[in-house]
Amino acid sequence: LGGIEGRFFIPLAVTYIVSIAASLLVALTVTPALCKVLLKGGDGVAPGGEHADGWFVRRMKRGYEPVLRWSLARRGVVLGCAGAALLLAVLLGRTFGTSFLPEFNEGSFTVFVSSPPGTSLAESNRSAAAIEARLIATPGVRSVTRRTGRAERDEHAEPVSNSELDVLIDPTFSKSELRREVAKIAQSVPGITVQIGQPIEHRLSHILSGTPAAIAINVYGEDLSTLRSLAAEIERELKALPSARDVTANREVMVTSLPISYRHGDLASAGLTPAEAAAQVQTALYGEKVAEVNQGVRRFDLVVRLAPEERQRIEQVKDLVLRSPAGGMVRLSEVADIGPQRTSGVIARENAQRKAVISCNIADGYNLGDLVAQVRERVEPIVHGAGYTVELGGQFEAQQSASRTLLLAGGGVAVVMLMLLHLSTGSLRVAVLVMLNLPLAVIGGVVAVFILDSLLHGGAGGLGRNALALVGVGPSPYHAPVLSIASLVGFITLFGIAVRNGILLVNHYRHLIEVEELPVAEAVVRGAMERLVPILMTALCAALGLLPLALSAGEPGSELLAPLAAVVLGGLLTSTFLNLIVVPVGYALVHRTPRGARGQAPGNRVGGQS
Repeated sequence: LGGIEGRFFIPLAVTYIVSIAASLLVALTVTPALCKVLLKGGDGVAPGGEHADGWFVRRMKRGYEPVLRWSLARRGVVLGCAGAALLLAVLLGRTFGTSFLPEFNEGSFTVFVSSPPGTSLAESNRSAAAIEARLIATPGVRSVTRRTGRAERDEHAEPVSNSELDVLIDPTFSKSELRREVAKIAQSVPGITVQIGQPIEHRLSHILSGTPAAIAINVYGEDLSTLRSLAAEIERELKALPSARDVTANREVMVTSLPISYRHGDLASAGLTPAEAAAQVQTALYGEKVAEVNQGVRRFDLVVRLAPEERQRIEQVKDLVLRSPAGGMVRLSEVADIGPQRTSGVIARENAQRKAVISCNIADGYNLGDLVAQVRERVEPIVHGAGYTVELGGQFEAQQSASRTLLLAGGGVAVVMLMLLHLSTGSLRVAVLVMLNLPLAVIGGVVAVFILDSLLHGGAGGLGRNALALVGVGPSPYHAPVLSIASLVGFITLFGIAVRNGILLVNHYRHLIEVEELPVAEAVVRGAMERLVPILMTALCAALGLLPLALSAGEPGSELLAPLAAVVLGGLLTSTFLNLIVVPVGYALVHRTPRGARGQAPGNRVGGQS
C-alpha cells in the first residue's frame, strides 16, 4: 500500500509478519523442548494407553459426530446450503457502500468560513466572531477556538477573508445532531460559504485533493467565463443531492481590481519610464523595506509606505505624485488610466490548464461510493456538453487506487497460497478444497460488517431495523453498511487465518489414508473428530486476541482497527464451523475410492494420533 493508507496499515502488516515469523521459530524450537520437559508421566492418559478427553471435549464430540455423519450422508444438501449461504452473502455485500477510511470520531469539528475575496480583516473578524459567539452558546459545545486569516509564511496560508473555527464537542451528545446545529448556525450569516469537517479528516482531504472536502471535482478549460458558469451550474446540481453537504464552488470569483495602464507618451514627456513609475506606485501602496528591527531573538522588517488614510480611495491613488530623475513631478492620473475593473480573483491551473474546483462532503447516512456515482451522473453531462473535461479527486481517487492494489495483491497471494497448498498436500484437488475456507470466511466477514455498521449507526435496535429495511419491511430506510480500506485489509488477514483450519484437516486425512491405510469414509470421520479441538483452539486463540479491538468499535482511536477485527472475527466464526462440515464433505466427495499407502512398507507406518 502507498500514500496515506500505507502510512496507516504498513506498521500493522510489519508487526503481523514479524509476529508470525517469531511464532514459527518458537514452534520449531522452544515448543518441542517444553513438550519433552513438561509432558511426562501419565496425566491425561486412559488405562488403555489412549489420550483421555475432558468432559467438555467429550460433550462436544458427542454432539459433533452425529452432525458430521448426517452431513456426509447428504453431501449435496450440505454443499448446496453452503453455496446458497455464499450467494446470499455476496448479494448482501452488493448493497454495501464504499469509503476510503472509516469516519473518525475525533471529538471536535473544524468549521471553515469563507467570506468573499477582498473582505477586510475587520469585517471578516466581525462575522466570524458572531458565529463563534452563537456556537459557544450551543448545548453540547465545550469550547470554540478561532483563527481568522493566516500568515503568509504559514504552511497553510489563508487570506484574511477566511476563518477556521475548532469546535470541541461533548461526547455525550449526538455527533450528527451537533453537526447539523453547527451548520445551521454557520450558514445563517449571509454571503459566506461554510464547510464542516474534523481536524485529522480535514488534513487528510487537503493532502489528497488540495481542498478540505472529501470530494474535489476539477473542471478543466480555457475560457474563464465558461468555467465560472459551469461551476455555478454544478454547484446548484450538487446542492440538490441529499447525499452531499458543504457544497462549495471555488471558481474564479469576480472581484473589483484597480489596474493602472501607463500612457507611454505622457510618461516620456514627464521624464519617466514605466518601470520607474511602477516602482514609485508600489512603494507608496505596498511599501519598501528600509531596515530590520531586532527585539531579542525576534526580527522585524521595517517597511515605509503611505499612511492607511492616504490610500483608501481611488481618488487618492490618482493623486499620487511621481517624481522623475530630473526632479519634475506629475500626478499619476496625468500619465496613466486607472480602473476600477472586474477581474477574476484567482486563476487556478493544473497541468498548464485553467480549472474550476467544486468540493463537497458526504452527508450523514451516505457513503463515498454512492455519492461519487451520483456526482458522475449529474456532472459529466454538464461538463462534456460544454466541450470541457472533468476529473474527480480526493478520497475517492485514493480509495479506488488502494482497493485496486489490495485486490491485485490479494489475487496474487491467493495463487501463491494455492501453490503452497499443492506442494504441501501433493494434490491440486485437495489444495482447492482447502481454499474453500476463503469463500466460507467471506460469509462471516460480510455479516460482521453488516452487524457492526448497523449497531454503530442505529444503536441497540439498529440491527433489527436495518435487517427489516433490507427486505423492505418497516418504516426506517435501509442504511447501507460501508466497506472501507480497513475492512478490505481485514478480509485479506482473515484469508490467511482461515486456511489454516483446512490444512489441519486435510493433512490429517492424508496421514490416516496413506500411513494408517484407513478407508476414506472412516478416515474423514476419525480425522474430523481428532482435529475438532485443535481447530477450535486455533480459531479461539485468534478470536480472543481480536475481541478487545472489536468491542472498542465507536470509541475514539478504534476507527481503523475495529472494522478489521470485526471482519476477522465474523469470518473466523463461519469458516471454523463450516470448515468442520463442508471440508469433510468435500474431501469425501473428491476421494470416493480409498487410496493405499504410497511407497511405504507396513513396518514404516506412523501409528497413533497426531
